[in-house]
Amino acid sequence: MKSFLKNLLIVFSLSLCVVIAIQGHQQAKRLRKMQTQQDAIFQKDEHIRDLDGVVKSRNEEIQRLEGIKNQLTEMVKSNRAEITRQRQDLDKADAEIARNTRQLAEYKSALDQANESIKQQNENIKQLNEQLVKLAAERNEFVEKHNKLAEDFNDLVKKWNEQQSALSGTNAPAKK
Repeated sequence: MKSFLKNLLIVFSLSLCVVIAIQGHQQAKRLRKMQTQQDAIFQKDEHIRDLDGVVKSRNEEIQRLEGIKNQLTEMVKSNRAEITRQRQDLDKADAEIARNTRQLAEYKSALDQANESIKQQNENIKQLNEQLVKLAAERNEFVEKHNKLAEDFNDLVKKWNEQQSALSGTNAPAKK
């Protein structure tokens, strides 16, 4: 029985060794699998960190682009406001040009009318000058005739006075 027990003990020992070997082999498999899983987890974590970095840089790029978009939007708004203001200024300038054009036409019409009036006045002045020259000539002729008449009258008066003097010496009036 001792040999049986010894054999049993050997069988148990061998079976225990086999169990330990199988268990060691399975544990080594599990450890390799765990290591593979840990490597995969590490790679995934690294990939996640890389993706987080990409997401962070993309978010920063998005923020930068949104800032640029906001600047451009503000520029567009200010440009639209400037365009609106310039259109209003242009409309005002067009209205002023139209008003000035009408006023210029009125001034031109008034100037033409004034020029025509001046031409008429010049014509009237020319006619009046001709009449004045004629009148002056007639006056000069009348003055000459008057002077001749006055001279003739003075001669006549002189002759009369001489005759009266000559007669007064012979015909003296009676003294009182």
